[in-house]
Order: sequence, then C-alpha cells, then structure tokens
Amino acid sequence: MSIRHPHRSALTCAATRRSLLSATPSISTRSLATHASLPTKDCTSITPPYPRLLQTLDKVRGVLGKNAKLTLAEKILYSHLRNPEESLGGGGKVRGERYLKLRPDRVAMQVGD
Repeated sequence: MSIRHPHRSALTCAATRRSLLSATPSISTRSLATHASLPTKDCTSITPPYPRLLQTLDKVRGVLGKNAKLTLAEKILYSHLRNPEESLGGGGKVRGERYLKLRPDRVAMQVGD
C-alpha cells in the first residue's frame, strides 16, 4: 500500500518511484529462494532388512502351508521370527497358544507417566 503526499499528483509519485527504481537496481529485481543442494543421507541404519524379512516369511509359508491365509499383523510378526520351524512347527493353534521367539529390528517405548 503506497502513501501519497497530499500535494503531489499521481504522475509525480510514479515518476519519483521510477527514478528510485532505476537508481538502485537491487530494489527493482526480486530475489526468490534458490535451490540449495541437500546433503545425501545414509538411510541404511533406518531401512528395515526387507530381503531377510521376505526369506523368513517364505519359511513361515512353508511351515504353515502355501494356502494359509495370514493377516497383515501376522505377516509382520511372523517375518520377525528367529526360527519359524521351531516356533510354528507341530501344527495346531498358534494364536494365544505358543510363545514366539522374535528378532525385532528396533523397539519403541513410550513412558506413560
């Protein structure tokens, strides 16, 4: 919003503005943010070991049967088994009946006080 002097006309203000802009070129050019290159981030420590998880899940499918329907939670849980043959072998119920030996990638804890 421009504030006009009460005694100056619109043409005088425009002429003054033009002379100021031509006298100082930095005012007339607008500076925008420029792209800065980001440093490359090594994500190997936070990326889950997908090949190992998929191999374990294939072993689980071999033990439970290829046609066994698994929920997403079971796929995630069973893919972290230390030894699928030992934990799931023998048939029978697994849910609520057996202890599983797991190999978690990381553990997240939350304090509730």
